Amino acid sequence: MQEKAPVSTPNPLGNASLALGIASSSLVFGLAVCALTAVRQGWIRLGATPLFVCGASGAFLGLLAVVVGAAGMFGASRSRGTAIVGIVLGLIGICLFLGAAGQAAGGG
Repeated sequence: MQEKAPVSTPNPLGNASLALGIASSSLVFGLAVCALTAVRQGWIRLGATPLFVCGASGAFLGLLAVVVGAAGMFGASRSRGTAIVGIVLGLIGICLFLGAAGQAAGGG
């Protein structure tokens, strides 16, 4: 008797998680580089508030990516690869924000 492999259907929650994770990690990475450069050059006081607000918004996108990706893990016969990658990228965005904020607050 031949067994059929389960049909894997697209996972819209996983795809959304992946998109949010990519947006979060890339946005926070760019802002973290800018913030750490500002700390080294001494002009962080001028741009601290906008950098923090934009970085926190990017970290929030990462949190959304984690939540949506976790929701995308559940469901019968759905591919989970994009949800897993979205969760990882969302966590990377959150960790980058926390690390850069800690470095900027410490003064380098």
